[in-house]
Amino acid sequence: MAEAGTRKKLLLISNGHGEDLLGATLAERLLGISGLELTAFPLVGKGRAYTALGIPLVIPGREFPSGGFLRNSLKNLLLDLGSGIIGYTRKQVQALRANRNRFDLAVCLGDLYALFLVGTSLRPPVFFLPTAKSDYIRPHWWLEVKLMRRFAAKVFPRDALTAAALAGQGLPAEFAGNLMMDALRFTDPGFPPRKEGEWIVAFLPGSRQEAYINMEDLATVAVAFQGLLARKGERRTAGFWVALSGGLDFAEVARHLEPLGWSVRPLVPGEAENGVAGCLQHKGGGYPGSEGQSGGGTIRMTVVKGRFADILAACDGVVGLAGTANEQAAGLGKPVVTFPGRGPQFTAEFARMQKRLLGEAVALTEREPALVATELYSVLTDDKRRAAVVRAGRERMGEPGGAERITGIIKDYLGV
Repeated sequence: MAEAGTRKKLLLISNGHGEDLLGATLAERLLGISGLELTAFPLVGKGRAYTALGIPLVIPGREFPSGGFLRNSLKNLLLDLGSGIIGYTRKQVQALRANRNRFDLAVCLGDLYALFLVGTSLRPPVFFLPTAKSDYIRPHWWLEVKLMRRFAAKVFPRDALTAAALAGQGLPAEFAGNLMMDALRFTDPGFPPRKEGEWIVAFLPGSRQEAYINMEDLATVAVAFQGLLARKGERRTAGFWVALSGGLDFAEVARHLEPLGWSVRPLVPGEAENGVAGCLQHKGGGYPGSEGQSGGGTIRMTVVKGRFADILAACDGVVGLAGTANEQAAGLGKPVVTFPGRGPQFTAEFARMQKRLLGEAVALTEREPALVATELYSVLTDDKRRAAVVRAGRERMGEPGGAERITGIIKDYLGV
């Protein structure tokens, strides 16, 4: 094993919670290299994905009201300004400059802001993973290309189309794979259990505080979908499974849904051991257009933590108000139905950008329960449409294996 003083020092710097997860996914492979010492610098949030792996941070992270989306609205910007983001950003720059000569390589995950910050504050070469940009949304501007040419020793775009476009402009760009697909952790192919004649529908409310508001909308979709099945005389039923982020609280979800007619069902033996945080039930009906209808009987919704990938693998369709999670679902060939949320992240513009990014893999509709339910039923029952979803998802997201390939490139580059 290499002595601590002779190890190469690598900095992982990421600009967002999703980017932290991708950085940690790469770090899991890098930790297996004995001649490498890892340090992380999350620009947004507390960097829990890194600290969970025992990777030290350059400075302690901090949460702000916008959750890293301060550019999405004036309100978010003002909230962050009032919470001291200017002073904290200054502190981040000072910390980077104080470590200017410490690292042999910096791996930057995020947007051009993160690359500019690293490029102007640190001396080592930079590998850049532009997670937020794709030519499926729009090509890079000339200034973005110029910054990458100036600061990045290598560029690993998120898809093959973008990599080819950047390489065609003379950048050291290549598509090594999409780390989002490597970040999925499958543990049990038999979970969640499937009942005969049942569709498994996954609800993805997102990972930030707006997830509680999103759950209100998703729960209303569940009621509308069950009512739609009842009106159509559909013999199949639906089981709704919520993939709840580890930082969110089931009790808070239940509090938000209680006024909508949902109640908590006590857990049965074995559920908690399988990651079930709680179960909710609704007697049906109670959505616009459901007056005088039974709503298809009692509706059950199971909220789970730590089994996100298993739920995605098992589900037949997804209704999601999430960024990375929606994209991962599409990459697995699962049809995703989405609509603009009411929080600061999953805005109408964000949803439109995600639609351009994922193409036929995602169906974008209005925030109207009956419309969402109709769209979900369509993607579950139309075989041709499902085949198009699988093709689009794999094309836009790529196959797993990117983390291993990028790790190999880093290892060769540093000679460790």
